[in-house]
Amino acid sequence: MKALRVGAMVGAMTLAAVTISGCSAGGASDPDTLTVLTNIQPGTLTGDVQDDVVAKFEEETGKKVKIVPAGETIPDVYETSVAGGKQADIVVVNLAEKTTNWLEQGIVVPASDYLDDWGLSDRINPEALEAWTTKDDVVQAFPYNGFVWPVWYNTELLEQAGVTEIPTTTDELIDAAGKLNDAGIAPFIVGGNDWSGQKLFLQIAQSFMDADEAAKVYSEGGYCASDDAMKGIELFTELRDAGVFVRDSQGYTADQMNATFYEGKAAMMAAGSWAFGNVPAELQEVVELGGFPIPDDGSFEKPTAYEGYTGSGFWISQNGAKDDKIGLVEDFIKLWYEPEFAAAYAQASNAPTAVITEGEAPAIENKITEQAVNALPDKVDFAVMPDTVVPGALADPMIRQTSVAYAPGTDAQAICGSLDGLYTN
Repeated sequence: MKALRVGAMVGAMTLAAVTISGCSAGGASDPDTLTVLTNIQPGTLTGDVQDDVVAKFEEETGKKVKIVPAGETIPDVYETSVAGGKQADIVVVNLAEKTTNWLEQGIVVPASDYLDDWGLSDRINPEALEAWTTKDDVVQAFPYNGFVWPVWYNTELLEQAGVTEIPTTTDELIDAAGKLNDAGIAPFIVGGNDWSGQKLFLQIAQSFMDADEAAKVYSEGGYCASDDAMKGIELFTELRDAGVFVRDSQGYTADQMNATFYEGKAAMMAAGSWAFGNVPAELQEVVELGGFPIPDDGSFEKPTAYEGYTGSGFWISQNGAKDDKIGLVEDFIKLWYEPEFAAAYAQASNAPTAVITEGEAPAIENKITEQAVNALPDKVDFAVMPDTVVPGALADPMIRQTSVAYAPGTDAQAICGSLDGLYTN
């Protein structure tokens, strides 16, 4: 999930692009080296799993793997490397925003060309394959990492403000926010300046739409013309103006949101399973996961959350599809679907993988993850995840428009008009 880190973004992008440029066309000229551009960072728990996969690959094949980490700027880095003819053989990144256009642009090759031949069709969760399949029935890449994206409630802070129950309706949320504000406790922290705020806005905007209408509006526009979309946008402005979100939310990033919540300085936030692993042990004791509260007359029966299998996948570049590389690409990708590595990655990432496994699942040590796996599904309804329905070219412009929506004084008509304008420009 791409966070906009203005200062670091340019530097990271430049550094990664230079690193790839030095790989001699992503390693395509060296048949003994596989180059992998990845958002899995070295030195992390998931990075350790990646190291283990690389070690086994090199032991079994006698070939080398060059890992090129690029973090959250990876779509930009990859597109820059493609323009220079120096792309890596494999890209590990999520299906969202810019990446949803890669197959159409011809800068990756379809995974469906290889799934059956490599024996992976029956190893991957059908829901995951569906999520990565285009309207033309082409699987874009090999699905791997999933996610859940609930609302986090710090029960200790809520109780300090006299809120004894987790809010499940928007009226209860407004009441809770009022008590928190009166007690000097920040209510709902949100990264209104980036993708995290955009996703929360779109989650609230579909409060009155069914799944089909939400997908249609998000893919084609027509916010102002949809009565139900407008009711959702008006609900958002009502919550904003009632003080539910922290002051100046339009200036916060996801990183700042997480840090504020981790430090116990805000009572609520919406964050995905990628954030579970960083929760301090003492905070795990007081956090309860749930969904975003719903209006009484809305389209959902329970508070809402997001889930999906688009957290990350393995994309094959044109370089990786060449005759001297595709065998190595096959060996590398197939290793990730071995039970030992799939289980290790699920534990390290605090999220489900798309791999079908047998036997008893390992015990979950992280208490936030344990809630997400065992308790959350019964508490929430899952909303339409925008990443695969909002056109990729509109993702960044939409973030800018939804950021403005968090600013006080921006009314529902102005918000819907600015969103619709994205689809016609």
